[in-house]
Order: sequence, then structure tokens, then C-alpha cells
Amino acid sequence: MHGIASHTLALAAGLLFFGPTATVSATVDDFGAARAAFERKDYDSAVRLLDTVIGTDPDRTAAYELRAVVQGYRGRPQEALADFDHLAHTGKEPGDLLRRICIGLLANLLTHDQESVRGAAARALAELGPSDTQGALAAALRDPSPRVRIFAIQTAGRMGKAAALPPVRAAASDPDSNVRIAALAALGLSKDPSAVGVVRQALNDKDPIVQLVAREALAHLKQPQAGQPFLVAARDFSPAVRGASMGILGRLKDPSALSVLILGLHDPDPSVRSFAAGALGDLGATSAVAALVDSLSDPDPYVRSFAAASLGRLNAKVAIPALWGAVKDSDSLVRLAAAESLVRLGEGEATLAIRELAKDPDYGVRSAAVGTMARSDPSRAMALALEAFDDPAPRVRVAAVQALGRVGGKTAAPYLKRALLDKDPTVRAFAAGHLGAVVAVKKR
Repeated sequence: MHGIASHTLALAAGLLFFGPTATVSATVDDFGAARAAFERKDYDSAVRLLDTVIGTDPDRTAAYELRAVVQGYRGRPQEALADFDHLAHTGKEPGDLLRRICIGLLANLLTHDQESVRGAAARALAELGPSDTQGALAAALRDPSPRVRIFAIQTAGRMGKAAALPPVRAAASDPDSNVRIAALAALGLSKDPSAVGVVRQALNDKDPIVQLVAREALAHLKQPQAGQPFLVAARDFSPAVRGASMGILGRLKDPSALSVLILGLHDPDPSVRSFAAGALGDLGATSAVAALVDSLSDPDPYVRSFAAASLGRLNAKVAIPALWGAVKDSDSLVRLAAAESLVRLGEGEATLAIRELAKDPDYGVRSAAVGTMARSDPSRAMALALEAFDDPAPRVRVAAVQALGRVGGKTAAPYLKRALLDKDPTVRAFAAGHLGAVVAVKKR
């Protein structure tokens, strides 16, 4: 009996001695396995392992941190934020954790079955910048949807990475002409001379608009380009070619294009007249103010809208009375463009018209109004964006998130965190992009 008791005591002592060590060892092993699962993108296994680690060692900060990131890649913002908030409550959250969660959420949304959601995620990546987003951007550049690839190319351009990424260079030969156009435009704006050879090949493209964009890109790349091909294209039989050439002439600020663009305001096709009206604003052609004022009476609302916007960009104070007239236009978007131009011209009371349009029955007008306020009067934009945060239309909530991200600074972070939980995935995408950008700025 004494021997059995001694054996039992020895066994208990052994368990007391080895138990904690064995537990710590198992925890370390599980954490390492969780990291390995995360690296191979087995996110479900990583979470199961981390649940075990945290259940055994509730004070393991690194486990909460990793689980928060993994939940982002799983597309689980609520769970990710719960771990983040736990760490924040204890004062142990790493400064870059929210940004890493946002990167994970966008990477997850880039695998969504809806093209519109993947497109929103590709666009939102641009807000985060190039740091730690290369994998997500590479996935977007390979997307089967041409529209998503276009957004990804534009994002690469905004990041200053267009010329450095082989998929963007390859996209200059994409089967889809719009993808080729996006790639050539991004390569041109990169100002990287190494892109010249790729762009030159597009001068022989079967699509005349692609050829025009290639010429524009070469001009941006400091390759001598005569303006004559654009001027000739402005008289092409195709309205699409005429419009594209006028847009390019405006962006290149070619003074010889003034007469062509003014003539374009009288083109029989309304889309060409719209391009001409916008191009005159790009050109900075103050001598075209009278012609643009006349275009405020064009039968097509898009032409009137572009004309109103260009008058503001041209600082055309002589057009203020005409723009006040356009604030009463029958078309909501014309009223919005006129109001924005009036604010640019110092007529601050025009913001009242923008606020009124933020209540328009058309969700497209409401979303445009929120964006317009962010551009024209940032001091008032945050209040309007917060009002739009609960709009029933996802597009309006996206506009609210974008406005907050652009004008709210670090004060926008709590609202953007809330938007990560929005029921619409496109809203969550833009919230992730802007929140990741805001917290990065806050950290710096």
C-alpha cells in the first residue's frame, strides 16, 4: 500500500513538473503550425490552431494578432475586429494591424464571384499603396474579367508601379481593346522610358482609338509626336474616334487644338460634344468661355454637365450668372456640375444646392452629390458623408466612405471600421482601402 502511494505521489509530481512545460511546448508547436498554415493560405486550419493556442494561453498577444489577420483573409471582418479590439483594450495592438487586416479583406474580396465586387476591391487597393499589396494586385491583374483588369491596371498606375509590372506591359496586347487602352495610358503616365518599346508596338494596333492612346502615351514619355494625327482623327467618320481624339488634344494641352475643340461643340453627335466640352477645360482655354456658356443650352444633359464643369476649372467668373441659371437645370447632374463650379468660383452658397441634391430620389445623383461636396468643400463634406452612411443604396454608402477617407483624416477611422461590417461587399471593399490608408497616415 505504501509502495502504491509513493508511486502515485511520484506520478503526480512528475505531472506537475512536466505538465506546464508540455503545455507550453504544445502551444508553441500549434502557433508555429498556424503560421505555416497561414503562409500556405490554409486559413481555416490556421484559425483552428490559433483557437487552441488562445484557449490554452489567453494572454498570447501574437496569437490574437495573427488570428485577426487570418480572419481578414477569410473575409470575416467582425471576427478580425474583435481580436483587434481585444488587443487595443489591453494596449497591445501593433500599429500596423488594422492595415494588415484591411489588406486581407481586400485579398478575400478579389476572389468574390461577383465582378462588381472584385472590381471594387481592385480599385480600393489603390488607396493602400504598394506596400504589402503586391500579391493582391497581381491577382487582380490576372482576373478573367476585362473590367477588373482595367481597374487593376489603373491601380498599378496610381501606385507608380505600371511600368515595373510585367502584367501591365503584357496588357498592352490584351485581347480586349479597353484593357489595351488602360495599359497604354498607365504606361504613358509612368514617365518610364523603358516602356517606350511596348507602347510603340501599339501604333500598329487594329483599333484606331488604341493607336491614338499609344500616341498620347508616347508624348507623355517625351517621344516627339506631331499633333496632326489627332487633328485628323478629330474629323474621323466615327464619333468614338472623334471624341477620343478631342479628349487627348485637351489632355496634351495642344494650343493648336482650340479651333477644333470649339468646332467639336457643334458636332452632330452628343458624345463628341461632351468630349469637346470637357477637353476645353483640360486645355485651359479661357478664350472658349463664351462657347462653353452657349453649350449650357445644349439639348443633351451630358454636354451641359461637361460645359458647366469646364467653366469652373477655367475660373470663368464671367460665367457665374449663367452657372446660377444652370443650377436650376432640369437635369440633376447638370445642377450638380454647375453648383460645384460655382463653389470653385467663390460662390459658397452654392453648397446649399449640393446638399439638396444629396436628397434626390435618384441614388446616382445622391452619390454624386456626396463626392462633389468632398471635392468642392471638404470642410462641409464630412457631415454630409456621415448623413449618407445609412443610405439604403450601396452606391451612396460607397460615396460616403470615399468622402470620409479623403477628407476625414484620422477622425474617420471609427466610421470606416463600422463600414467594414456593411452588408454590401462593395462598401466593405472601399472601407478597407480607405481605413488601411487612414491608419497608415495616423501611424506615420
